[in-house]
Amino acid sequence: MSLPPSPFIALITGGSSGIGLELSRQLIQQGNHVWLVARRPDRLAEALETLRAERVSPNQRVGMVPADVADPVQAQAAVERVILEIGLPDLVINSAGFARPGYFLEQEMDFLHTMMDVNYWGTLYITRAVLPGMIRRGSGHVVNIASESGFLGLMGYVGYTATKFAVAGFSDALRAE
Repeated sequence: MSLPPSPFIALITGGSSGIGLELSRQLIQQGNHVWLVARRPDRLAEALETLRAERVSPNQRVGMVPADVADPVQAQAAVERVILEIGLPDLVINSAGFARPGYFLEQEMDFLHTMMDVNYWGTLYITRAVLPGMIRRGSGHVVNIASESGFLGLMGYVGYTATKFAVAGFSDALRAE
C-alpha cells in the first residue's frame, strides 16, 4: 500500500489508546492531519493533547469525535463530522476493539455480543460510511486491525478470536471487491 504524500487526512477509530493512539502519534510525527474516534471523551481529549504536542508543523490539524462505533448511527455521524471539519479522509484505520480473556462457558453472551459489535460491526459501519466518498474521489485506503487471533484460534480468547476472524474475512473479501 502506498499512501498519498503528506500531509494527508487520517481517521483512526480506537485512537484514544493502544494501537490506535500509537499509529496516530506516528502519523502526526510524519506531518499528517489526524482525527480520532472513540467512546470516551476524557481519553480522547488526553490523546488529542498528546497529538497536538507532537505535531511537526503548526499547520497540522488534529481533532476528535466521541462516538461508539458499535452504533451504526454514531459511526455514520462521526464520519460525516470528520468530513465536515477537515474533509474526506485519505486513510481510515479501524482500530477500535477490545478483548477479555476467559473460557467460553464462563463469559456472558451479552459480553460476547458486545465484543462482536465493537470489533467487527464497528469496523463495517465506519468502512461503509467512508467508502462511497473514497470511491467517488478515486482514492483512499482502509486499514482494518485484526490480530494473530484473526488467523489462529487461541485458547481463552474464543469470543475475541471470532471477532478478529470476521474482521480478517471481511478485509480479504472487501479487498477483492
